[in-house]
Amino acid sequence: MPSAPHAATADDEEEIIARCREGDRGAFRALYSLHFARVHQTARRLGTPPSELDDVTQEVFASAFGKLDRFEGGRFAHWLHRICANVVTDHHRKRNVREAFRRLFGSAPAEAEAPEPSPEGAAERAQASAQVSAILARMRPKQREVFALFELEGLSGDEIAARVGCPVNTVWTRLHHARQAFVTIGRKRGYILAEGER
Repeated sequence: MPSAPHAATADDEEEIIARCREGDRGAFRALYSLHFARVHQTARRLGTPPSELDDVTQEVFASAFGKLDRFEGGRFAHWLHRICANVVTDHHRKRNVREAFRRLFGSAPAEAEAPEPSPEGAAERAQASAQVSAILARMRPKQREVFALFELEGLSGDEIAARVGCPVNTVWTRLHHARQAFVTIGRKRGYILAEGER
């Protein structure tokens, strides 16, 4: 199996991509090295916290390599930038959902199931549950179902796909839109503060 050049340049990119499509692991490493700094910097400039930068960068490349057959030419850096922006947006959305649960429940939902809460804690939890229910009631049914199964019941993507009878990729698409809807509806109803109001 041919190995990729150690000092890949933009001029080598077309050949490297072709070899990646053939499964050349050295070419994957070369393409990663060629674009790592740019992706890392883009993720940082789009607001990714330092603690998440490495994970986001790895996720961008994993997504790009998995979709490489969809790259139809042009500037690979531009295509990679779009993937990076989508991954960063998804991480922001996940963070907003986690933050919403912390603000509504005082902790993650699973942690909120502590036995015998104080009367004040029980009242706060009841209010938080009512707020979550009010948000869920305004979501689209298919998105609400996937959101509840994943975020509230803790099921995996495969388990959800089996339960609702759809492909697992459809589960992730619905969850992506459901998280966005949860935060948007929560903010409109005054349950969730916007980032600048925290």
